Amino acid sequence: MKLKFKNTKYNLTFKFKRPFMEFIIFIVLLIFAVFAFMKFAPVFGGTPDVKSQKLMEASPNFNGKVFINLEPTIDLVKKSPQASMLNFTIQALFPPKGKLPKQPLPNLKFDANALKNGEFIWLGHVSLICKLDDKTIITDPVLHRAFPLPVGGKPFAYEHAIAASDYPEVIDIALISHDHYDHLDHKTILELKDRICKFLVPLGVKAHLVKWGVDEDKICEFDWFGEQRVGNLNFTFCPSRHFSGRTFKRNGTLWGGWAVGGAGFSFYFSGDGGYGEHFKMMNEKFGGFDLVFIENGAYSDGWPYVHMKPEESAQALKDLGARLGVPVHWGKFDLSYHAWNEPIKRFVKAATKLELNYATPMIGEVFTAQNPPRKKWWDEI
Repeated sequence: MKLKFKNTKYNLTFKFKRPFMEFIIFIVLLIFAVFAFMKFAPVFGGTPDVKSQKLMEASPNFNGKVFINLEPTIDLVKKSPQASMLNFTIQALFPPKGKLPKQPLPNLKFDANALKNGEFIWLGHVSLICKLDDKTIITDPVLHRAFPLPVGGKPFAYEHAIAASDYPEVIDIALISHDHYDHLDHKTILELKDRICKFLVPLGVKAHLVKWGVDEDKICEFDWFGEQRVGNLNFTFCPSRHFSGRTFKRNGTLWGGWAVGGAGFSFYFSGDGGYGEHFKMMNEKFGGFDLVFIENGAYSDGWPYVHMKPEESAQALKDLGARLGVPVHWGKFDLSYHAWNEPIKRFVKAATKLELNYATPMIGEVFTAQNPPRKKWWDEI
């Protein structure tokens, strides 16, 4: 193939071989296909409407372009080899021996519809079901891959698979911490949305749910320290040290944790985030918590400021004034370089050293703060 440029000072002729042109056309079409997929595929979520944009722009945590943390925070430490996308991909595709469970993880069958007030169920990672003040509450329900494509982010196998049918028939409140795929799952929301009476979400996240068919009237958006009372329970959205985003654009929606109090009981769900002064701040504001679910997993030297190492998770429980702590954000996905059971082993050692009161429920186990399970079930794998 020849391309000629005439009517210029020089007569230039470029010769391209057919295979080269076919390759260029393929690359252009691939780029277009990726752009179109990310633009129109519902899994990536929606764009905030005018009402949400006004709320975002009024937030003291929004700098006019993106949301920011209370403390200066770097997402990736570029000098660290673990921050390399190539290194991460290689170890994810070819995990070393012992990194993943060698057999389905043991878990217990449960009847979520039979929950009594004060009872909790951990479903792995950060998905919880509980009942307080006759209200059924869930957090970050994720049943499928922690990735928008059918590769990577596959959940670990459980002895008893957990499905949408295992969730309660009526869910009064769904608490969402942020919009990352391992916390806000498109498929799970589609499966549960008609059972959920109310979604409490960070600023900007409403757009995703609306795009997925959730009735806008069922969604309430919150800035940090925003509150809502439901019956005798008060829900407060709290700061965390993290980031957000479902595409290459980051921090267009807010992130955080939830404090729930009332009916003679309080609990705190940390969501994702690195260690910071906000934990002591929450203790000062709420006077400690009866029960705290603290992030403990997916940490790395490549991103030390947005995910806590187990020793930091234990210290965060102390800072929060937790009367009982439960480490979560492990036991479901392979999202970092560490072995699947390293987070809980390191946490138990650190929590014991700090003389903390903690629980280690099995996945699917019904428990209360008054009768915390402490079995080291992971040692049996």
